[in-house]
Amino acid sequence: MKPLKHILAATDLSAPARHAVARAYLIAAQTHCELHIVHAMELDVLDSLRELLGANLSQTKTTIEADARTRLEQLASHPELQHGIAPHLRVLSGNPLDVVTREADALDASLVVLGARGESYLRHAMLGSSAARMIRKTTRQPVLVVKQSPHEAYRHVLVAVDFSPASLIAIRAAKRWAPSAILVLLHAFELPYEGLLRRAGVAQEEID
Repeated sequence: MKPLKHILAATDLSAPARHAVARAYLIAAQTHCELHIVHAMELDVLDSLRELLGANLSQTKTTIEADARTRLEQLASHPELQHGIAPHLRVLSGNPLDVVTREADALDASLVVLGARGESYLRHAMLGSSAARMIRKTTRQPVLVVKQSPHEAYRHVLVAVDFSPASLIAIRAAKRWAPSAILVLLHAFELPYEGLLRRAGVAQEEID
C-alpha cells in the first residue's frame, strides 16, 4: 500500500465549499499529508465578450485571476482552519472537473476532497451528477464529498460492504483516512420472496 502523501481539496470559493477545505485541513493534520487547494475558473467564456471588452479582455482575465487568488489566500489563512498546515494554493483556468482530475493525477493525490454543494461547478448537488462524473473520471484516487462543516476528526465511519474485493478497499481507505474512528461495517441483503413468505403465514422467526 502506497504511503499517504498529498491531499487535493477543490473549492469554488463559496461558503458551502469551505466545508471541504476545512475537512481537508483536519485530515491533512491527522495523517501528516501535504495539502493542495485548487480553484478552477472557466475564463474561456469571456472570449465571447471579446468585441465588447476589446483590448481589455486580457486585463479583465488577469484581474479576475488576481481576485480569485486573493480570496483563496484569505480562505486558506483562516486561523480556525489551519491546524499547523501550510497548504499549496493554485488558481487554474479550465473546466473545473477536468482541472481537478488533471491535478489529482499530476500529484498522484492520495485523496481528493470536494464540497457537497457550491455556487458554480458544485452547484448541482455534488452527490448527484457532478460527484458521479468526478468519481467516474478519477479512477485512481479516493474521493471524499463533504456535506457539513467539520468540528473534529471523524469519530464513526459507516462502511457498506458486499464481501467483494472493493469492500476490502473501502475498509482500508476508511481506516487510513479516519485512523481514530470506530468503523461500523454494514452488509444489507434482500431475502428473495420474503414478502410472499410473510403473506403465506410463515413466522418471522422462520424467515429470519
